[in-house]
Amino acid sequence: MTALILEGGGMRGLFTAGALDAFLDADIKIPRCYGVSAGACNAISYYTGQRGRSRAVNVNYVNDKRYVSWENLLDGGSMFSEEMMFHTIPEKLLPFDYDKYRDVNPDSWAVCTSLLSGRAVYIRVPADLREEYRPILASMSLPLVSKPVRYKGDLLLDGGVADSIPAAKAIRDGADKLVIILTQHDGYQKQQEKLLPMYRVWYHDYPSFVRTASRRHIVYNQSLELIRQLEKEGKAIVIRPPRPVEISRVEKDVRKLNALYQEGYNAAFAKADAIREFLGE
Repeated sequence: MTALILEGGGMRGLFTAGALDAFLDADIKIPRCYGVSAGACNAISYYTGQRGRSRAVNVNYVNDKRYVSWENLLDGGSMFSEEMMFHTIPEKLLPFDYDKYRDVNPDSWAVCTSLLSGRAVYIRVPADLREEYRPILASMSLPLVSKPVRYKGDLLLDGGVADSIPAAKAIRDGADKLVIILTQHDGYQKQQEKLLPMYRVWYHDYPSFVRTASRRHIVYNQSLELIRQLEKEGKAIVIRPPRPVEISRVEKDVRKLNALYQEGYNAAFAKADAIREFLGE
């Protein structure tokens, strides 16, 4: 079984959006996916075959204060507007094909982090996203700038805190081949969270979550080491930016975002033949 792994990274997810559009153009289909944060959001348009939609959502609305702004944070507790992301855009501005997603019903998983336990929580993305989108909302709810999402008795935030690159999870679930899209360049090593003092203050009632955040860089770098080993063994193909990505998680420069999208497209399309061979097609 092959699994698709999609790292998050806020607006660095434009690289992933480009890579997935290249997959659509090359007719590369991977039915199981583990998406983290922006990766979980990008995955849904990949499975409906809506080429260009993930790019358009971010590029068209990144400077729209209804979509992302400090005003949203002050007024509603989250920088990214839930109403805009999961209602206004997909229902009116850039329609999402809810019926197609329901019919395809991909084996796609959103990775979240429990505020209560500090552990990674892996949730199968519901087939009917009109009725239930909270797993994706939770996966992309960045700490400090988002409200935790209540879901089945838990409080959930960004999956990247506990498991930024869920390759080990995919293997535990039975995957023997991985196609991994990263949003950091080769050689990148994560450092300890600079905002950890703020985590300790803001989440003082959730010590397990703070402990997980304090170890995020360790777990992340261990995941990179696992990926390197899988590449050597011929068990993984990795698509990553060719150079350091110099944009912020909430980047608003549309030219930079479009350039990153194109880098993702080019990097993935260049490996299309190798991926098809890897998949046994």
